[in-house]
Amino acid sequence: MRSKAILVAAIMALIVGCGHESAATQQIRSAAAVDLDCDASMIEFVDDAAMQKRIRGCGQTLTYMYRCNSITGGGKDCRWKPVRDDSNKLD
Repeated sequence: MRSKAILVAAIMALIVGCGHESAATQQIRSAAAVDLDCDASMIEFVDDAAMQKRIRGCGQTLTYMYRCNSITGGGKDCRWKPVRDDSNKLD
């Protein structure tokens, strides 16, 4: 009986885990909601490359790129930043 409970718990954890967005997706969705003045639930990913994400929401599109800046001490500060260019126009 105990092994059945463990199996059920493992399956539930797998199901719940598959429904969550990655940290990067959550970060971009939250930033896009602010940048586009659009509810986060309306944000959709239209191009999902490794270091560049193009999103759409509320009739607008925006591209985010993962960029790193050197910081004092030799480290790097890496963040998803919106790209401000002509490709980011209203649909």
